[in-house]
Amino acid sequence: NWAAPPIPVNRWSWVGGEQRRMRLLVLRSAWGLRGLRDAPARTLAGLRSAGFDGLEASLEDLGASAEARAEAVRAARDEGLSLIISAYSSWANYEGPATEQLLSPPSAHLDRLTRELEAIAEASVAAGPLSPVLRVNAHSGSDAWSEDEAAAFLASAVEAASRIGEALPPVSHETHRGRALCCPFATARLLRRVPQLRLTSDLSHWVVKTERMLDTAPEQELLLGRVAPA
Repeated sequence: NWAAPPIPVNRWSWVGGEQRRMRLLVLRSAWGLRGLRDAPARTLAGLRSAGFDGLEASLEDLGASAEARAEAVRAARDEGLSLIISAYSSWANYEGPATEQLLSPPSAHLDRLTRELEAIAEASVAAGPLSPVLRVNAHSGSDAWSEDEAAAFLASAVEAASRIGEALPPVSHETHRGRALCCPFATARLLRRVPQLRLTSDLSHWVVKTERMLDTAPEQELLLGRVAPA
């Protein structure tokens, strides 16, 4: 497994009128990580020894049952590692055939995503008050939908997360090919319609989608003025 040392990057931010130092966390992806489901404590101890601050993983990566996922989250807590847990409205982990899953109706996507958010909340609560789960990264919707369908779905996804309440860590939705947020221009319009939406920005997907670097003045204005604040 590939490993890299932590990158000690410090930045300053203003919170409540006070200047505070922020630290960049280096998290490993669970893709290609062996042993997580079978021996979570040993595998996560190895990540800590390799210099990582945490892990991004799906529910499926963490375990096949609620009990197994809770065990993995507690193991991360005990190692002092942070977790980002991915949630999928369809096509989990991008494994298997995509078309049939992505083309399922928005209601099916919402049902699947809501179940995953509830399961993540359950796993996080199982770790107690010092839960290591920092955030949920949602892979949401389908690029086959109209903007009206995408806006309605995303608004419902935000509402579903709100209904689950404080047990659920903050949720952001990734800019990803094949998903409702696959295009920077549509995403900017969707943010106007669903202003509560928060993003996980993987801008490489937009570069591939649009086949350009998005570095013209109007595109930079869109990215910095509309997308970045989300």
